[in-house]
Amino acid sequence: MFSNLRQSMSAWIIKKIQRYGPHRVSVLGKTYEISENVFNPRFYYTSILMAKNIKVLSDEVVLDMGTGSGIQAITAGQTASKVIAVDINPEAVRFAKRNIIANRLENRISVIQCDLFSSLDSGHKFNVILFTPPYLEGVVKSSFDHALFDPNKELVYRFFRDAKDYIKPGGYVQMLYSSVAGPERILEIPQQFGWRHSLMAKEKTFTEEFLIYKFILV
Repeated sequence: MFSNLRQSMSAWIIKKIQRYGPHRVSVLGKTYEISENVFNPRFYYTSILMAKNIKVLSDEVVLDMGTGSGIQAITAGQTASKVIAVDINPEAVRFAKRNIIANRLENRISVIQCDLFSSLDSGHKFNVILFTPPYLEGVVKSSFDHALFDPNKELVYRFFRDAKDYIKPGGYVQMLYSSVAGPERILEIPQQFGWRHSLMAKEKTFTEEFLIYKFILV
């Protein structure tokens, strides 16, 4: 009961920030434009923590799953040879493209609107897949809700079921999750599909602890 109340409060606060917060923000030396319906990378620590922990090589190909403003794609695109950024929200796709152009990375980063891997060519293989899934319980009623709610962890289930077909040998998934959403349960899902995890980083805030996991196929 307490966990559900906490998650409901988190969703309410996030939507208020989205509505009344600034729609042009600076994060880690880069400027991002967003809208009420595109996740703000400045006011939610998940975006900043994930970006700080991206370490890719110059010859690697990266997939940013659920790109939002494009912050993770842009961070990876400063080093990686190629980045594909994906989001189900058409407004996020528009703003991600705008931010990528503003940061002069359009030659390295492309953006696709799709639901997880649904519109990706089966020939695409990635060294690194970046993934910060929604982790709150709730009903998806709008395009922005896709960034907040994953009822019964169905999205994470579909992701790890399909991701194995898009990862290069020796590649990995880098995923951020929250202590408020049962991370011990989330780790059981990839195990079903042959993924093994290790902890890359963790940081505790006043309200929760964020954990970054690395998943490889065994």
